[in-house]
Amino acid sequence: MFLWPTTRGWVICLSGVAWIMVAMVNHALFALILGWACVALAAVSLLCAFFSLSGISVSRAPGGEAICGQLLNLPLRVVNTKWRRRQPIVVQEWLPFAAEARTSFVLAPMRGHSEILLERQVLPIKRGEYKLQGVILRGGDPAGLFCRRRKIRLPITIVVYPHLEEMPELHLPQDDSFLTSTGAPAAIAGNSQDFYGIREYLPSDGMRNIHWRSSARCRKLMVKEYERASMMSVVIFLDAYKEYVDRKGGRNLERLISRAASIFINCAELYCSVAFASGGNAPVIFKPKSANELRGELMYHLATMMAGDVKLGPMIDELSPFISPGATVFCLRLNHQDKEVNTAISAMSNMGIDVRMM
Repeated sequence: MFLWPTTRGWVICLSGVAWIMVAMVNHALFALILGWACVALAAVSLLCAFFSLSGISVSRAPGGEAICGQLLNLPLRVVNTKWRRRQPIVVQEWLPFAAEARTSFVLAPMRGHSEILLERQVLPIKRGEYKLQGVILRGGDPAGLFCRRRKIRLPITIVVYPHLEEMPELHLPQDDSFLTSTGAPAAIAGNSQDFYGIREYLPSDGMRNIHWRSSARCRKLMVKEYERASMMSVVIFLDAYKEYVDRKGGRNLERLISRAASIFINCAELYCSVAFASGGNAPVIFKPKSANELRGELMYHLATMMAGDVKLGPMIDELSPFISPGATVFCLRLNHQDKEVNTAISAMSNMGIDVRMM
């Protein structure tokens, strides 16, 4: 906790001392009254500033997902536990990923025993994993002579995901899959022999697949749902070798990561499997898995990965045995002269795999 005079506070305090000294020298009653009035005002203001932040409780409220280029909501729940009214308070926090790292928000005056949800919106511009320590409250007295600062520890870890672009040029092969009410991928009812579960009837479902007991219980048509016999397969290769991507202040790497994240999010909205391989600061391989199951791990890797000395070629060789012939491969790289990568890409093309250089 810190408490110090403002510029106005210094003027009042020094004026009070000066007038008292003048009164002692000249025996002037007016100077004495004015001097003690300044001292009294400073003393009362000091007392008010000292208690201005006592009884204020701050906690974090649930916020949104942090994505570069999209507004992030970081709400705070502020509670006045005392009976007295509070004047406006300034809430500050250091956010290294935001467009303005040192953010300040003004909290409206609070009545006694009241609660306010402070909505704070910031614009993340740097991806990565960040550990925030807490917020700083700044208060004072009504006269503005003293400033009180109090630091509140509110540790939290925020992962800022890469910027997402629109990818209309992907043209992935669409199929007849749907999403269940829970968001899990599902097939058309009766599409295979492996039972998946019960879901709500869709216009494309056949009447013979209606589950009448569940329909009677739920008072709406429900159908038996089966696993798909096959699914669309997508593979993403990302070359983060530092010699190629460190140019232009690292913007090349950010562009590649943003494109990889955008492709993956588009795939996650479809019923498909995704495999991923990248070099950079560490070798990373994700074998084919449902996009929804892979989402957390892959997006975290894209948010935190850096350029490094690991090349893409060995990663492609290790993942190649798990790539199906009908897969769609997106290769994100800047150096098109890498012989090892070119050889692997040519081998996949000869197997009938759709390879797209982006």
